[in-house]
Amino acid sequence: MTELDQRVIACLRGLSMDLPRQADSGSGHSGTAMSLAPLGWLLYSKIMRYDPKAPQWPDRDRLVMSNGHACVLLYGLLHLCGFDLSHEDLRQFRRPGSKTPGHPETWVTPGIDFSTGPLGQGLASAVGMAWAEQRLLEDFGPDLVDHYTYVLCSDGDLMEGVSAEACSLAGHLGLGKLIVFYDDNGVTIDGPCSQSFTEDVLARYQAYGWQVLSAEGEDWNGLEQSIRVAQADPRPTLVRVRTVIGYPAPTMQGRSEAHSPAFTPEEIRATKQQMGLDPDALYQLPAGLELPERNLAADWERRLAASSKSELWRSYHATPAVPPVPVFASPIATRVASGKVLEALRLPQVVGGSADLAGSTNTNHGKIAFGVREGAMAAFCNGVAQHGGLIPYCSTYFAFSDQMKPALRLAALASLGIICVWTHDSLALGEDGPTHQPVEQLATLRALPNFWVLRPADARETAQAWEVALRRRNGPCGLILSRQTLPLLEEAPQLERGAYVVRQAPEDSPTLLATGSEVHLCLAAADLLDFPVRVVSMPCWELFELQTPEYRAQVLGNGPRLAVEAAASLGWHRWADEVLGLDRFGASGPGAQLMELYGFTPGAVAARTRTLRDCHSSRRSTSA
Repeated sequence: MTELDQRVIACLRGLSMDLPRQADSGSGHSGTAMSLAPLGWLLYSKIMRYDPKAPQWPDRDRLVMSNGHACVLLYGLLHLCGFDLSHEDLRQFRRPGSKTPGHPETWVTPGIDFSTGPLGQGLASAVGMAWAEQRLLEDFGPDLVDHYTYVLCSDGDLMEGVSAEACSLAGHLGLGKLIVFYDDNGVTIDGPCSQSFTEDVLARYQAYGWQVLSAEGEDWNGLEQSIRVAQADPRPTLVRVRTVIGYPAPTMQGRSEAHSPAFTPEEIRATKQQMGLDPDALYQLPAGLELPERNLAADWERRLAASSKSELWRSYHATPAVPPVPVFASPIATRVASGKVLEALRLPQVVGGSADLAGSTNTNHGKIAFGVREGAMAAFCNGVAQHGGLIPYCSTYFAFSDQMKPALRLAALASLGIICVWTHDSLALGEDGPTHQPVEQLATLRALPNFWVLRPADARETAQAWEVALRRRNGPCGLILSRQTLPLLEEAPQLERGAYVVRQAPEDSPTLLATGSEVHLCLAAADLLDFPVRVVSMPCWELFELQTPEYRAQVLGNGPRLAVEAAASLGWHRWADEVLGLDRFGASGPGAQLMELYGFTPGAVAARTRTLRDCHSSRRSTSA
């Protein structure tokens, strides 16, 4: 380590104290950023390949800060290394609208490789990023694809179950270009790790099939040697880095209090003085720092232009042209229809699999066996989508989407185009009972901003749902599919509009709104009535909201509206006057019997429709 390296590290530590203190937000996580400053500077100054003029260069090394609370260190590194992050941007740390938010955000800050915050998610998603590199290397060769995925993580990351799932999978897959640095500082927010976390982490990772190494956080040469050893091994590597949180602060180092509160002005001044910085100056930067010019992206672009695979590369990274899908002419379960569409796509950039349910979810044509790891599966797909070049999908039973929720939220927040295939969409799945029968899941996902919920009513709507999901590269989609066989609708599908009329009637007639199998239930109910009823298939609320007010009014009509869905009624009242829903758990039994038991029959829907019409007519007469 040179004297200049020492000055840079001291300045990074100074920034890690100054920015949270000046943000005056009550926190800011100085301690971890300070203790990881030597490792961070080593990675950016000597190890990683990146180009600050092209922060999204596809063959760059990635750095995922899974302990995203320490992002103040990452902002300092990006600024010093020439990314578009100014001194003033640093001073705006944690301010609304700044490029330096309280956790890393890819859509805000140039040079951020993954949006982290919830512990475990960054590490789990990095497994997907490393797999994407491995897969694209197979398709395009080392001239175009040859990079590493580095991860900084904490004790908290390793305590979270999702990281255990993902790292087990990484060992199985042999992801040798995944290198994880475990910041072993011995404390959590509530106190010493010894009160809650005493396992042998290295032994656990050895059992996963990883290479495990150890280094000291202040040992520059030892850290570099560990990285070189990790790069040479075909297994993923965990490097335990022993650090002292808050080092070298005189009274705060090593204490759990160093994790979150901003340091006091007195502590900051004393720490700066100890490091040889001006104790009274804010936001100090190292003098004489001149980094070498990096033209890596331009060199790579020339290689791409000369490559025989350049057109294929561009097709992988473009919104796909969806090939013709099967023509469906007879009743079929939408999960089966989905499988036939997936088989017909034959797009090499579409990759995925199931959580040990490929036969049930009809995703037999996937390329990844996730095992029973729903949480890691979703995070893995986030990493693949963030990496770029591939379109990931994952699948399981719809009730188990709950185990994927943290990753789904990050996908929506970071606009990641993952596709979730969820089958067994209602209590009509039958005998597996209420543990497997989704009730509140539709409402939960519809409440998630930027998440499109697609519940098709037949095979042709299912084909359109796949087309919509494949073309949507700026956010996640969930396909909610039936176990039971469903007839084909007579009307040509218009799923891309979110909702459309499948049974015409005068606009002042009652309107029945439904999704999935309940559309056919409403059509059967309309056949029982002696007055005209409009029936609307409404497979995607989010797409319907994007339509013009005129179109939405045309679809909804002017008469009373009844929504019918074998799921929680929450949310439907924005579209309907009344809801026939399921605001309780189901039971074990044949699906058809359960639907009848809970009031989802043509007769019950017809009776509710008649009552709604009569009440609406009575109210109109009274008001007149």
